[in-house]
Amino acid sequence: MKKLNVLIVEDSKPILQIHKHLVTKAGFNPVTAETFAEVKALEHMFPDLFCAIIDYSLPDAPNGEAIPYLLDHNVPGVVMTGMIDDKTRDTILNFPVIDYITKESKQAYTYLQHLLVKLRVNHLIKVLVVDDSVSAREYIKHLLKRHNYDVYVASSGEEAMKQLELHPDLKLIITDKEMPNMDGIELCNKIRSKYSKDEMSIIGISGQGNQSLTAKFIKNGANDFLTKPFCLEEFYCKVLQNIEFIESLDTIRKQANTDYLTGLYNRRYFFEQVSPEIVKRFDGSTNSTLAMMDIDHFKSVNDTYGHDAGDEILKATALLIQQHFSADYLAARIGGEEFCIFLDTLGRDEATLLMDNFRQEMENMSVEVGGNTIKCTISIGITHCCEKSFDGIMIKADELLYEAKESGRNIVITD
Repeated sequence: MKKLNVLIVEDSKPILQIHKHLVTKAGFNPVTAETFAEVKALEHMFPDLFCAIIDYSLPDAPNGEAIPYLLDHNVPGVVMTGMIDDKTRDTILNFPVIDYITKESKQAYTYLQHLLVKLRVNHLIKVLVVDDSVSAREYIKHLLKRHNYDVYVASSGEEAMKQLELHPDLKLIITDKEMPNMDGIELCNKIRSKYSKDEMSIIGISGQGNQSLTAKFIKNGANDFLTKPFCLEEFYCKVLQNIEFIESLDTIRKQANTDYLTGLYNRRYFFEQVSPEIVKRFDGSTNSTLAMMDIDHFKSVNDTYGHDAGDEILKATALLIQQHFSADYLAARIGGEEFCIFLDTLGRDEATLLMDNFRQEMENMSVEVGGNTIKCTISIGITHCCEKSFDGIMIKADELLYEAKESGRNIVITD
């Protein structure tokens, strides 16, 4: 991945070193300037800057002059200051900065690193802003864009629901309370009929001074609430907290459902997803296709080259499986060197051809580990049948896999 440049404007050498370390750790390339004059000398690099970390007070720019200069040259800025008085804070926040951080504790630098990491990936996070006021809608959109979020807008509750259909992977919805036809609370109810709080966050916003609105929003499905006019710092903190809440749950779900080594789905998740489908199809007399695969002579790989080499073979096999099947079919590592592919209702002949193509690619694959080139083959059993339980279809596929092993390995056997 290409490293992006972050300009560090700081006259204190110890703090400059800390910032360089944090910037590098966040995956960026640090570029430094210790004076306002040095900042100006770097103007040719401005188009290549991801953002700047700007010290408020410099020897030749004691009153924050570097801030508007960089912002006017389209360099987004995070301001660091040792002054924590309200006047300095208000001066900084009058500029369209990404954020400002006071140099008052170690936590400030931890926050800075976290902010840089989030700024780099926020373009992957979809946020919907719902407000019938154009100016309010655009203002919130502008604030979110400062933090690089992928922002969508809607002028009504009805339009918001349409956006939700187009973008079901939205992570956060920020909705105003006062809207015609469908207000923000009604919208919360509509959204919660489709998505739980674990899947999508909602922040309600209102200009009304009614204290009960917070409770109304929360009771009707919102995760959080803001009163207009809101404090910028509170806005960004609530946005970040609500998105990170959803991301944390996504991570927990992924860890619970996937195999730690290969990244494929695990046995439990595979069984949970496929079992109901098998039962449903039995009632309708519909055939399902299941392939079970086992890496040939895997124990000898571990015995000859070590378990680290065995792990590399498993990961390489999983990657090949993902490339072949993950887009259309459900694939899982169900234990040891054994993998399973649910091929849905794919016909027997098509499944055999598909799996044999995979077998040939596996045969041609080589993995370099510790100076050794390791090649492996795979045996595959495929069943195309109608069973009343998942165990039943698994037993049939497993029997065919055993037959493939007994027939000399590196072969596909179909019923």
